[in-house]
Amino acid sequence: MDKLRELLSYRDLIKNLVFKDLKLKYRNSVLGFLWSLLNPLMLLAMYTLAFKYIMRAASVPNYTYFLMVGLLPWTFFAGSVLSSTVSIIHSGGLIKKVYFPREILPISKVLFCLAQWFLAMLVFLPALVVVGHVPLRWSALLFLPILVLHVVFTIGVSLVLAAVTPTFRDVAHFVELALQMVFWATPIVYQASQAPPLVQVIFKISPLAAFTTAYQDVLFVGVLPGRAVLVSTASWAVIALLVGLAVFRRYDDGLAEVV
Repeated sequence: MDKLRELLSYRDLIKNLVFKDLKLKYRNSVLGFLWSLLNPLMLLAMYTLAFKYIMRAASVPNYTYFLMVGLLPWTFFAGSVLSSTVSIIHSGGLIKKVYFPREILPISKVLFCLAQWFLAMLVFLPALVVVGHVPLRWSALLFLPILVLHVVFTIGVSLVLAAVTPTFRDVAHFVELALQMVFWATPIVYQASQAPPLVQVIFKISPLAAFTTAYQDVLFVGVLPGRAVLVSTASWAVIALLVGLAVFRRYDDGLAEVV
């Protein structure tokens, strides 16, 4: 709790780091924040074309909307993890010059990716609802609680990776490969019921599968997530945060020496 209070006391620094990243990303750019929409837009178009029209494997009604519900949270998670993994390494000069809670660096990367996700959601969700005639049901109100748990889980994972990468540099390369495997092992471009029985067993213990299912339930299907999904998302969020803080505390003292 003391660590959480300390981090909250540095909230202005976190906000400044997030805004700095946003300004740097879109500095001297004609299209500005629209570039943050290009990647998810191309992924949506590519996967829709591949699975619905070429392979004809997507029998899901409103497949583009189904894909968006799972793909945008994934891009947030993957982007957060990738940028957080090297956040300490890339800030070595700052770490050696002034004291501040080092956890702020990966946390600011997660919030930066969260800001980009919000921009994408503000554009894509209304567009698909209006153009695709996709109704939003009352269950969409549960999007925010699930999002909060997802952000907490992502921060926990990011803290672990940010802490160990300066010492074990191969972690950054492993994360890139692991994310590709985890993507296909998560029901994003296909429904969970379409997976083989063995893969469905993996879904039951996979935190990302639980979060993806929760988003699909409240935004696409329009129902309350099952008890198992709710317990899983809440449990993984708490576990990830506690483990992340513990691991970061373990490596914190030596970070300035290895970056």
